[in-house]
Parts: sequence; structure tokens; C-alpha cells
Amino acid sequence: MNELFLERMKEMLKDEYPAYLKKLNDPARKGIRINTLKITPDDFFANTNFDLEKSPFAKNGYYANIKSGVGFTPEHMAGFFYIQEPSASSAVTILDPKPGMKVLDMCAAPGSKSTQISEMLEQEDLLVVNEIHPTRARVLLENIERCGSANTIVLNNDPKDISKAFPEFFDMVLCDAPCSGEGMFRKEDQAVEQWSLENVQACAVRQSCILDEAYKCLKPGGTMVYSTCTFAMEENEMCMKKFMQEHPDMHLVPIEVDFGRKAFDLGSHTDYARRIFPMDGGEGHFIAKLHKDGELTESTKKIMQSQPLPKEAKDFFDTFFVKQYPYYFVKNDKVYGGIQPFYEVGKCHLLRHQVFLGEIEKNRFTPSHALFMSAYTKFKNTINLEEEDVLRYMRGEQLNLSCKKGWYAVCYHGVVIGGAKSDGTALKNKYPKNLRLR
Repeated sequence: MNELFLERMKEMLKDEYPAYLKKLNDPARKGIRINTLKITPDDFFANTNFDLEKSPFAKNGYYANIKSGVGFTPEHMAGFFYIQEPSASSAVTILDPKPGMKVLDMCAAPGSKSTQISEMLEQEDLLVVNEIHPTRARVLLENIERCGSANTIVLNNDPKDISKAFPEFFDMVLCDAPCSGEGMFRKEDQAVEQWSLENVQACAVRQSCILDEAYKCLKPGGTMVYSTCTFAMEENEMCMKKFMQEHPDMHLVPIEVDFGRKAFDLGSHTDYARRIFPMDGGEGHFIAKLHKDGELTESTKKIMQSQPLPKEAKDFFDTFFVKQYPYYFVKNDKVYGGIQPFYEVGKCHLLRHQVFLGEIEKNRFTPSHALFMSAYTKFKNTINLEEEDVLRYMRGEQLNLSCKKGWYAVCYHGVVIGGAKSDGTALKNKYPKNLRLR
């Protein structure tokens, strides 16, 4: 362990330093969060046998005694739950988004907080999630689709591009900024190896830049949460002080939760931010909640002009959907469905605009995997598989099941896990090759 880091922690924690040092040698606690977009807690517990203990950090969060490989189980691939270090859910709990709000997750990959926000929004209004790194952005997209979020725009951009495209558009912004990762030392060996004072200082500069862009995206009267998974004062309290000095219309507001402890040095508002240490049942987090002066107003942002819905897609939707999406957008034979209108995104690199439903190919509509995974979509044709058959399905095997010709939503415990097409005697497997079990 880096001696300079330990000296800094000793100075910070004082009498609690021995307790921290003891916890540092314990293994990180694993956790899950039940995804209520896909399954109720009661149904989850009825259909799984996980060893769980309730976490204080989120309504549906649990400490979990889980083994490696659980991410490739049918329950996980169907989106029943998200594997998440328990205290990582604290930032969204403190943000507390409500249905009907427009929310931005500025630094969103791999998607744990984005999917938590989507769950709390109950798929009402709009969630925009962004990740600057292309590889991580693809992982973000996969998790958004797996968890069924249907009201989400997924972007892959520098925060500067987001603020240009969405000036003062959001009721809430989550800025879970990239950091030096001191709070992840028990979880990630790489974080320990990469630590340096120079990296801490570089992170603080980058965080200030990201915060400036997040500020531009927030409506007057809106709420922002800034969070990190590090202990460094430079990236936390000092970063907040600098931000509020440069933006005098932003003010810390009380955080009313039972977990964690007050921050260290924010003057009269020290108890308006929270810290979580391993001694508090988590790993390492800092969370501050801020309000922007002014009154919330409705956005006047331009809505995209869609092409007419192709007949091939309309016929498929009429045949297959129990209920239609309220909005559709068509571009280059690709069809998107939306719970909300399709807003212009400017020059942003768009990975997904709400739900990619499928595309027109050779005068027929081919549905996407995302169409089946969306928690909004309800299907007329479904087929429920037992565990043995669903594992075969996830391996990409053909299922010799006799049923009427046509497309089916393939379900596990009543929750859709993908799609298949019947020829009358067998189900032709349409589970994506990149997701198949090896």
C-alpha cells in the first residue's frame, strides 16, 4: 500500500484510522439491486435463492453473498437485478429523482446509477445518459437494454458536447465524476497500483471541468448531485468549494439519509454532504447535493421530425404489441419507439434514442433484441421456458417446440429474456451472438 496515501488517510481520520486500516484488509462487500422495471421484489425472492442482507443505501439494494459467474445466469441476463457494490447506490438515493422529471447522468458507464434512476423514474419523462469512452459507452448501452429502460437516450460524448446540445434542459443532473478511486481499493487492485498524488490532482482538475458542463445542462431551480468513489479532499470538499465560488447560484442543500457521515470541511454546510467509509458498511464515497437558484420551467427544446412509420413495421406492431409506443422515429430504415418525444441531440454521437425496435430489411421488419428487452413493451405472443430450456436458448440453440408460426417473446419466470421465430415445429433462436453463453 502506498505510504503517502496511508499518511493522508491517517491525517484525515485521526482516531478512526486504526478502524479504517483494519477494514482495508477485509474483502469488499458484494451486492445487488433488484430491478423493479422487470420484476417485483416479491417475485424476485420467490424465484431466486440468493443469500441477501438488506442494504441501507437503496430501497431495493442488498448485500449479497454471490459467486463469480452470476452475471451469466438467466436471472441476470433477463434484467432481474444489477450487480452493484451496495454503497454505490447512495448517490441516486440522495438525488431522489421522481416520475415526470428530465434527468441527465453525465458520466454514466457502466450503468448502475443510470438503471437505478430509470427505475425511480418509473419510465416517465426522459433520462439522458452519457459516457465519453466508446468501449465503456457500449457496456452502458448493453446494461440499459438488459434492464429494460425505455425512456433513455444513450450518448457517447465529451461533456462539452452535452451542454451545447442540452442547455438548461434537465430538472436533475447526476455528476458521478471519474476519480482517483481510493474508495475502491478493497475492490480493485488496479486502483491501488494507479494511485498517486499527481493523479489525485489531475482528477480534481478534470472534475471541475465536468461540473462546469453539468451546471450548464441544469435548469434554474434544478438539483444536482456530485459524487465520487474517493476519499481525497481535493476531489471532494475542495472541489465543491471551488465550484460554488465560481457558480454563486449553486447552493448545498441538506441530505436527509441515515447512512454515512457528514463531510469534513464545508464551513457551515459541512453536514450538507455525506461521506461513506468502509466502517460505514460501504466502500468509499462522497456525495453532495446542490440546488440552482430560480424556478423550474418547461423545456422548449426542438423535437425531431420523423418519417412516417413504414407499413412493414406498422403491421408487425399491430400484430405483436399489446400496446403501441406513443412516439416513433424512423431514420435509414431503422425504427425507434419512445415513451417521450424524440428530441434533437445536436452533434452528439447517438448510440440509442429511447428504444431501437428494429429495421426494415428486404421489405420486412426485423425486430431487435432491445425491442424484446424493453420493460415498456407488452407482447401478444409469449412462450415461457423452464431453466433447462432457457439455458439452451441462451447458448443459441434451436428449441424444438411446436407452436403457431410467427415471432415470440421468450420468457423466464414470466419476464422476457429475448425473441425467437417459430416455423411451426421449432423456435429459431434470435438471442444475440455476443450475449450467448459459451
